[in-house]
Amino acid sequence: MSRRISPLPAHLAGGAFSTAAAIELGVGRKRIDHPTLHRPFAGVRAIDAPTDVLALCHGYLPKMAAEEFFSHVTSAVLHGMWLPLERERDLLLDVAVRKPCRAPRDRRVRGHHLVDRPHLVRVRHGLRTSNALETWCQLATVLDERDLVIAGDSLLAKGRPRTQVLLERMVAAAADEARPCSRRLGRAARRIRCGSRSPWETRLRLLVIDAGLPEPEINALVPLGPGAGSAEVDLVYRDERVLLEYEGDQHRTDLRQWRRDIRKYERLTDCGWRVIRVTADDVVLRPEETIARIRAALARG
Repeated sequence: MSRRISPLPAHLAGGAFSTAAAIELGVGRKRIDHPTLHRPFAGVRAIDAPTDVLALCHGYLPKMAAEEFFSHVTSAVLHGMWLPLERERDLLLDVAVRKPCRAPRDRRVRGHHLVDRPHLVRVRHGLRTSNALETWCQLATVLDERDLVIAGDSLLAKGRPRTQVLLERMVAAAADEARPCSRRLGRAARRIRCGSRSPWETRLRLLVIDAGLPEPEINALVPLGPGAGSAEVDLVYRDERVLLEYEGDQHRTDLRQWRRDIRKYERLTDCGWRVIRVTADDVVLRPEETIARIRAALARG
């Protein structure tokens, strides 16, 4: 007959807690080490196993020192930046300190020493993290140039406030040659743009530019004819009357979106626009074919 597990004190039963705090409250060692409790970090126990970065960050709080804050990829996730999927789901935390403090060590922590910069630390989701600009600069050490541009575009996405000001600050920060990977950071800064709505729009934009094609307008309004208003299109070659539309899964699975798309494309075609619809496969698996389609359409224009 199995023995009943003793309950934890009420304010420990809601999430993660330090073993030291539990001992101070009179919780025995056997209860602390019971296999029903998870061990996300040394000296920490949790009721539930963390399944995403945000939950893991909250699991780290019981042992987080006052001088520590989240940085790099972890901070980028907290800021909602567009990242490669494997980075976005990485359950190792980037935890930083300002020099000369000692960087943290744990089996699920990557410790960092960072140069102190103005307004370096902010609070997101109740967690101390490096600010968005500094986080983007830190990503230069772990992302290639294309993914760094995509992450940068996410900070300047359509609908975000003061994007032009932030863009200028990002370009200025990237010009600092003392920053790690400053050359990669500088190249990426020159390629980030305001106004994208998704990482795939940015990937498509970079694909056409890297192929030597002119740079298109981003999410620009295109007239639909007298009295019909206008439509927003992902990428626009206005002089050639060519439009590029990235078709994500929501265009296929959302019935209302699908019907709106059909109506929009028919009206654009009636107005003399050539609409090229692009999927993820066109960008990743068939980039040469996609560029050939776009190049041919531009030549006809």
